[in-house]
Amino acid sequence: MMKRYALFLSVLASAFTLRADHFAGGTITTRCTGNNFHDVTLQLFRNCSGAALLPQTLYFTNDCGVTFSQTLPEPVSVEDVSPLCADELANSTCNGGSLIGYDLSTFRTSVYLSPCTGWRISWSVCCRNPSLNLLGTPGMYIEATLNNLDGPCFAQPEFVRNSIPLVCIGQPVSYDGSATEPDGHTLRYDLIDARYAAPEPTAVLYTGGFSGAQPFTGMAIDSISGAITFTPTLAGTIITVVKVREYDASGALIGTVMHDLLFVASVCDNDVPSADSGTFTATTGTATIDDDRSLQVCGEGSFCASLAFADADAGQNLTITSNVADALPGATLDVTGNNPVAAELCWNSTGVAPGNYQFTITAADDACPVVGIQQYSYLVKVGAGGLAGTDSAIVVCANESEVDLLGALGGEPSPNGTWLDPNASPTSNLLDPSTAEPGDYTYTVESVSGCSSSAVVAVDIAPANDPNCINIGIAEVVGYELRLYNDAQLGQRFWIGSEVSLDVDLRVLSIDGRLIMRQRVLTNPSPTAITLQGAATGMYLVHATERNTGRQQVLRLLVR
Repeated sequence: MMKRYALFLSVLASAFTLRADHFAGGTITTRCTGNNFHDVTLQLFRNCSGAALLPQTLYFTNDCGVTFSQTLPEPVSVEDVSPLCADELANSTCNGGSLIGYDLSTFRTSVYLSPCTGWRISWSVCCRNPSLNLLGTPGMYIEATLNNLDGPCFAQPEFVRNSIPLVCIGQPVSYDGSATEPDGHTLRYDLIDARYAAPEPTAVLYTGGFSGAQPFTGMAIDSISGAITFTPTLAGTIITVVKVREYDASGALIGTVMHDLLFVASVCDNDVPSADSGTFTATTGTATIDDDRSLQVCGEGSFCASLAFADADAGQNLTITSNVADALPGATLDVTGNNPVAAELCWNSTGVAPGNYQFTITAADDACPVVGIQQYSYLVKVGAGGLAGTDSAIVVCANESEVDLLGALGGEPSPNGTWLDPNASPTSNLLDPSTAEPGDYTYTVESVSGCSSSAVVAVDIAPANDPNCINIGIAEVVGYELRLYNDAQLGQRFWIGSEVSLDVDLRVLSIDGRLIMRQRVLTNPSPTAITLQGAATGMYLVHATERNTGRQQVLRLLVR
């Protein structure tokens, strides 16, 4: 197997050497450092058998009429990214050998970008290497766009994988084309046309029915996770361009980044780690499995999730690496076994803002000279919990008017939920004690993040001839004082307050003992407004029971 790989890689390296066009992709990203200064990073993948690396030029234009360029003479770093096993790295073209090798050159400069709606930062080169999906060998063009009109200071997305993926004919590919950014912005992914400078950016021509949206048969990208999937059927290189759009908290598009890359497909004797493995199998704690590689976390707290990875070559060992510690601060990924491999992800979402958090896991076998690699993208969707309030229990009289169950819940329940009666049938929040059944009334709220929360009002219905239903439990004042204030502008509204914070069940009664309203109220020195919808003018009794001690008080209220 090693000889077969070595022969293929040597031939491929020779093919690339025939041309001086040695770039195999790249990206441009920006990071604001304050006061409209930005660090601009140009990363270029280079086939090491090509021409020597020269100084590179970035071009800057905006919608406000500013145009300039900047030459970057030397890279700040050059990294060997050849997908070879450790024993064969010394034999790559990057190190004077015959096996195909790639390096990643990083250039960086600091520039002042005046506030404007549309900055475009671009780089281009005259020609590309031959590929399976492009007509001819057109040039390469990459760009980043930025909106900094109102002075926002943020870092653009940086792509997770800095590598040239070597893939195997007939074996499913899962490649992580995602990016990360530190500002909590929303990212969306597309496959787009590759471009060249003519001199304006121009879409290349595709062959074989391919296109930017489908660079090869069956190739697709997940718009949320950035995972690229397909099964290669031909040997050669496949030009692919990923575009990531960045949206701020208000949903406004604030920038885009392109990643021009190529897949190198070949006939392989080795089986890469299975594209169907790496799925969640079980969870504990606050997380549930949303789909194969997605978790839903509702509320705050700890969780653990189990995963499994496998390779069809039973004699090979798998190495698992991940960026989970960066994507989920404080998270751990514990790995056991060699092939198959069991992994357990654990994290505590306490204090984490609701949103989508993405990370990747890479499974690599120990084949040589070419390491078999499969990359998996994961999503953790953190949603708010507690929207339904907290459980409560009430006793109502059969001769009372309607009771608002939402007001009987503890906490601050959201008003957009649904109710189920004790028989699990849909009902409303207004309970008619004369016809209702006693039991648990369940309130459920679904959040936009996909989380749901529930709270229960346990209802007990006392008969009309119960002494407490005849006089509605009026008792003398015991040990504390509430204060009522009439609203000067609205006669049906009054304000209630207390010198200390109290949790009280409030009943408003007509002078003949009929219950007009029931509501749970948290009182404090800042009065709370209560409105008696539809109440006629006249005298009413306000009966309050403190929930913690059972102490009671009755006050008189005049509705004008």
